[in-house]
Amino acid sequence: MESFRLNSKVASDDREYLIQTVNDSSNNKIRSTIFSNGQLLESFEEDVLPDIPQDEVLELVKSTHNERREEVEQLFDRFEEALQSDDYDLVNCLGVALMYKRMFAESEALFQHAATLNEEEDQAFCNLGQVLFLKEDYKSAIDAFERCVKLQPKYADYHNYLGEVYLEQRACKSAMLEFNHAVKLNVYYGDSYYNKALTYILNSVTREDFKLFSEAGEKIPEMLERALVICPEYQNSDFEIGRALLADGDLEGAFNKLRAAREAKKQNRRREFGNIYLKFLLFADRVDEKMLARRIKSLKDSLSKNPHYPDLHYDLAVAYTLMGRFIHTKAIQEYKEALKINPDYESAKRSLRLAENEFRGFDALLRAITKG
Repeated sequence: MESFRLNSKVASDDREYLIQTVNDSSNNKIRSTIFSNGQLLESFEEDVLPDIPQDEVLELVKSTHNERREEVEQLFDRFEEALQSDDYDLVNCLGVALMYKRMFAESEALFQHAATLNEEEDQAFCNLGQVLFLKEDYKSAIDAFERCVKLQPKYADYHNYLGEVYLEQRACKSAMLEFNHAVKLNVYYGDSYYNKALTYILNSVTREDFKLFSEAGEKIPEMLERALVICPEYQNSDFEIGRALLADGDLEGAFNKLRAAREAKKQNRRREFGNIYLKFLLFADRVDEKMLARRIKSLKDSLSKNPHYPDLHYDLAVAYTLMGRFIHTKAIQEYKEALKINPDYESAKRSLRLAENEFRGFDALLRAITKG
């Protein structure tokens, strides 16, 4: 099979993004990737039938490439519009869409804007803290997450996020205080148990706190076991290497590998569970049946492995709601087509009125979902 390669560049302020699409003939795939400053931001793959004619392969490469390029161009168009918008929900959702694509400079600008639109809304500060964490601006991330905790002190996620930033600064005692808060608020919070294990390990290296050091031998395996029971997706190759290094007494090496396992889990979640990205696409009317079907299948597969994870059930509910809206839109279109052919079709007129009323209810529901 002949190889095809397409490249496009899209600019945003002082940053340039390269979109590259190729067909991998040895694995029968089309692969589309997005780069910025030489760094891979995102990659997509689609299967290709092994015996497909070359001209059809070329058309698939072109259509896939154009879809990726148009998506990035549209995101940047929306980015420029959102910077001037006073619609908090739209600004915040677009910021998450860009964060999921690792376009951190643009997403930070939108979260900063969202925070000025509503200084009492904790979600914008949470998202800002997350993108600052990803940019390794830990001092600013602490400020953002401390604001979240002040606004919503009983939200376990905010204590966990704040603890993770403290941990990056090797402030083990402060980190453990936040993780303890998180598990008190939610005893099934696997991420915080995992972070407690990391904190015990790092404190055994830094010797910052004697009490944590004295408990470490007993608590590290206990916290890791609790985390795995609730979140088995931690168990990847980095986790296994980290646990082996821990058994060999290489605490710094174990900490680095187990932290890498945590970050891999986060990245998988950002890639697979992008319900907020779907919320943004709703505003742009870019939700399609194929995308939703893939998302629903991915979430159902994840739930079959971990049925007690509430976020997965919530994400699946959002995806089903969006699928319902999509199907309802198609129904309205077909009623209108029927009336174009026969304007006196009374059943179609009545059904169209009912469907349009119902559609307004869908939009109200989805607008409520975007708030949180």
